[in-house]
Amino acid sequence: MKRFYHGGLMLLLALSLAACDALQSGNETALSEEDAQAVAEIVAQSLADQSDGMMTDLYDATATFDQNGMYYLAGSVASKNGDEVQNPRYWRGMRRGFRVDYDSTTGTHTIYFIHEVSRPNFQKSIEALLKYIFKDSEGQFIAHPRAERERIASIDFEGFRKGSVAQRTPSGNERSASFERRATWHVEGLEAASDTITFEGEQQMEGARHFVNDKGQEVEMEFRAHLVTDGPVYILKPSATDSLEHLTYGTLAYEVRMVKRTGDKEVVHEVEGTIEMNGDGSALVRFYGIPQTYRIFLGTGDVQRDS
Repeated sequence: MKRFYHGGLMLLLALSLAACDALQSGNETALSEEDAQAVAEIVAQSLADQSDGMMTDLYDATATFDQNGMYYLAGSVASKNGDEVQNPRYWRGMRRGFRVDYDSTTGTHTIYFIHEVSRPNFQKSIEALLKYIFKDSEGQFIAHPRAERERIASIDFEGFRKGSVAQRTPSGNERSASFERRATWHVEGLEAASDTITFEGEQQMEGARHFVNDKGQEVEMEFRAHLVTDGPVYILKPSATDSLEHLTYGTLAYEVRMVKRTGDKEVVHEVEGTIEMNGDGSALVRFYGIPQTYRIFLGTGDVQRDS
């Protein structure tokens, strides 16, 4: 596996300067309150466990597994093949078609499954292809991560997810999104002597959204999003009853390109900023050069204006 995130922050800063040039040349419109909210919702989709975002990667990357399913580091949940996950998070659903393969030459474990949820106001179907390389403290491959979990010191993780999410809001509006997402994470600090796990890496996503805005207008949107860690993201070692969302600290940089169509009107935005996680179950999203700040809840992906 290759790691591409080194220098990623400098890349996003370069994109930020390019976006500012585009804004000054008149190729983009100013970011309205509605559009700032839409950008925050795209970032939320990239992050939230409910939409199989970065938090799902953190849960999956630190899980062990065997031919029967996955066993999470936090929450003590075994996700068995085809069984409904016993978890208060309704969006966890079930995983079908679970397969595990191992290449002893490269040390790569490959997992495939389809993650499905079908509830009256929430549905999703997401195809996942996950790759792991587990190593011990001496850099040796680990062939049986579930049975030899005490040996694991580091993990190189790649996650590819493709699918759709649809839900009905409390006000009755329908919202849907389809996407492809690819992420690369390097994980360290898994030894018993360490009380902190570190993540570094990046995620890239592209897709489309459809929703009805507060004015009753249908909105179609296409987007691309890129997240990259700005230094390590830290996770305190969890107990079986902890949630990673409340143990995660660190900063990411992001870049979003959004094309929004409302009726015959089209607007384009390229926005960059930072995401700050402080271990309270949420993340603060800030925009470069724009005063709005939004709070994203890392479990559900709910978004609220913070300032």
